[in-house]
Amino acid sequence: MKLYKIASFCMVGLLTVSAVSCSDPDDEVKSLTFGRNFAPLGTDASGVKETTAVIEWNPSVGATSYTLETFPDDSLTFAGSPERTITGLTNDDIPYTLTGLQFDTKYSVRIQAITDGDEARTSTWASVYFRTSPKQFLKNPKPAQIADRNVTLTWEVEEGYSVTSVAVGDIKRDLTPEEIEACEATIDGLQPETDYTAYLYYNGKQCGNRNFTTTADLNGAIIIHPGDDLKKALEAEDVQSGAIFALYGGTYELNVNEDGQTGAVKIYKNVTIKGIYPTDQPVIKGRFEVYDGAALSISQAVIDGTSNASADQMFNYKLDEAAAGTTFGPLDVQSCTIVGQETGKGLFYLNVQAIVESVTFNNCIISGIQCSGGDFIDSRAGLPRQINLTNSTFYDVAGDRDFIRVDDASSKFEGQNGPQITVDHCTLYNVGAHTANYRLLYARFAGNKITFTNNLVVGTDYKRGFTNQTSTDANPTLNNNAYFECKNLTEPDTSADNSIAWFDTDSSQYDIESEAGTKVRGKGNGSAIKLTSSPFAGSAPDFTLNPDGDAYKAGCGDPRWIQ
Repeated sequence: MKLYKIASFCMVGLLTVSAVSCSDPDDEVKSLTFGRNFAPLGTDASGVKETTAVIEWNPSVGATSYTLETFPDDSLTFAGSPERTITGLTNDDIPYTLTGLQFDTKYSVRIQAITDGDEARTSTWASVYFRTSPKQFLKNPKPAQIADRNVTLTWEVEEGYSVTSVAVGDIKRDLTPEEIEACEATIDGLQPETDYTAYLYYNGKQCGNRNFTTTADLNGAIIIHPGDDLKKALEAEDVQSGAIFALYGGTYELNVNEDGQTGAVKIYKNVTIKGIYPTDQPVIKGRFEVYDGAALSISQAVIDGTSNASADQMFNYKLDEAAAGTTFGPLDVQSCTIVGQETGKGLFYLNVQAIVESVTFNNCIISGIQCSGGDFIDSRAGLPRQINLTNSTFYDVAGDRDFIRVDDASSKFEGQNGPQITVDHCTLYNVGAHTANYRLLYARFAGNKITFTNNLVVGTDYKRGFTNQTSTDANPTLNNNAYFECKNLTEPDTSADNSIAWFDTDSSQYDIESEAGTKVRGKGNGSAIKLTSSPFAGSAPDFTLNPDGDAYKAGCGDPRWIQ
């Protein structure tokens, strides 16, 4: 080879100290001639679509053309014969667009550098691998096509194509000739309130996928349509305990008076109210009065109390014919939006000698209840065994009163444990007035236990902080809470008339006595996060967190805002 001749000549010159020297190294590299072309370098596939892909490579020195071969359903094995061989490509054809490919198919492509008239210089193969995109023949299911245990899928295929099978979750089956002709198939055997992805196939190639969520469980449910009298249905004498009312999207007004204001519906039986479609939730205008030990469950609904004729609480517990000491079933509110009127007294009210098994608001957004004349969650004469506020957002509420109040009625419930209060992964924004002599947690029922964890609290600076009651849990569980503009929740105010019993900070930092003689103690474990700037990326009511902020990194607040 010429390379070796040059190298030998140079070596001889050096050994004999000859005056003859090698030429400039750059010139020598440019003049090299090898026995065959190098395989094309920089091979890449880009712009891959359903039936096309752009193949790129770097030109090979000395090559006059290129050959390209395609192998479908292949992963760089290049077994068998190529589907297509394209010859005579030049540097002007780089990059080269492959067309007529199969959708949702793995392809191996290889390229060879050719020197015309000198077959011995043909290079080895350079290769690249990619997969084409699936077709999208499948249509998005409409709400009316999605039920609790089945979905009806429809599609529209391009000319020259067809479909052969379908898959939803674990259910996979071939389509019948009738379904193929109608471009429609109903898939049974699904589970209620479950996220699914439906796939459409043509001979094993994906030609469509759509996401959907099945509706609430409709098995045995009483179906309510817009225009039906929801109040009448709920208060009917023949309603059985355990009845499920499934509501289509629309507006339902409760007990409308002559002025167009809404009122309350009375719940006497254990009932469940569910919105059928999570993306088309029913709007219930009014409030609820729960009587004589009943249980109430509501999910996937909007509860609008802005036009209530009465300013009473959204959920008010009463004894009509039942005796004192009655035990009510759970109040369970899931995935709801609740909007109250500014003159409203509160969200929950228990002013009868009764037990409520549990009060739960989970995955909810609740706003606009000013609490004029009552506390936000308010128990005066009864015992709510559990109060659970989780994964929820509360904003512009309790401006005039306490956020949670549980008065001491323990003497009427001898032998009963005190209420268990849990606030976890909640966002509290503008909750409570900054100057009012109220508290975030006004719990006086003997034996109360409080867990306040993973919350984000902004602009909630009750004058009396968490509490000013020695009967409030002396050893609450406080962990991983973030605060912004909430001084009295994280620092002691020892003034004579506004002393506080505890606040969220490292307990080793404070153990002092206020001017009024009240012990002021930090009750946190040192994990409280005091923010120096707003944790939000935008402004209310969008509480999406700034991903660079400490609250986001710690996972504080309603999970829906951590994106």
